[in-house]
Amino acid sequence: MIETGLHVIYNTSSRLHYAVDVQESYAGIAVFAPCDAGEGVRDGVGVVTWANLAAELATPYDYADGAGFVDLHGNGIFVPDLPGCPHGGIYKGRSYVFPDGMRGHDEITDHALIDIMTDNAGFPQPWRNRFAQSAREKVDLSFRHRARTQASNALVIFMPIKGPLSSARIEILCDQDPILLNGTTVAGRIDDATIPNDGQWFKQFYFHAVATETLTVLAGGRAHVPIALRWNGDGAPCAHALALKLDSDAGYLPKRRLTTDANGVGNFVIEALGLSPGDRIAVKINTEHYTAIGKIILEVV
Repeated sequence: MIETGLHVIYNTSSRLHYAVDVQESYAGIAVFAPCDAGEGVRDGVGVVTWANLAAELATPYDYADGAGFVDLHGNGIFVPDLPGCPHGGIYKGRSYVFPDGMRGHDEITDHALIDIMTDNAGFPQPWRNRFAQSAREKVDLSFRHRARTQASNALVIFMPIKGPLSSARIEILCDQDPILLNGTTVAGRIDDATIPNDGQWFKQFYFHAVATETLTVLAGGRAHVPIALRWNGDGAPCAHALALKLDSDAGYLPKRRLTTDANGVGNFVIEALGLSPGDRIAVKINTEHYTAIGKIILEVV
């Protein structure tokens, strides 16, 4: 299993400050640009106290069936007594995600990685499942993903299994502790300098599929291939009923869909039609949006 709850990734050199609201049924952030002395009165479009703004932020912004529209009402207002900012900050708006997602859409699925990002001007963006994109746009490396979108990550939800946010790991990337709304608590704090700089931090929180025995298939014959889901972090069983897609580079798959049972176990059939001893069959196992959570090699004998 993965660690759940809100984790603060600090020492990120982020120029923005956040108020974070993480509950069972939603997660969201309000974004602020910290001010230097005298900037807020000069650059703000108005002034509001933190107490008044906090009262408004206590109610999440759920517009158009949780589709992810950003709430920019009041952006540009100066908050002189913003917690964590000695000279106050400029409010930039807020963005939320709801686990039930957008009606009629399938972005929130098993093996989802949800980002709420900020653009180059510091405004929050609508949430997105990084993996629910076309094959051309899918990018594993996190820094490459941010470079291509020309945005910076603020809130990241690791959701290997679709469900309530209590079963997900959530990270807020910031330079100082965020403001916590509605009783939000922090489960852990991690120095960004200790995170491996390979852009694949997310993978340890997900799962993969493996064959549970060494397999061969007779040339022209058929074999049943048992598989099981394992957590990437520690290799422990991932007990979850999951719909998978199958693809092979040789042989024949009578069925290209597989659903594991509640224990994360299943099997599929492969036929070595037209193959000879010494050939190999590679079967790639995919989720709804993410390709290659497993690759199984079968020897033809």
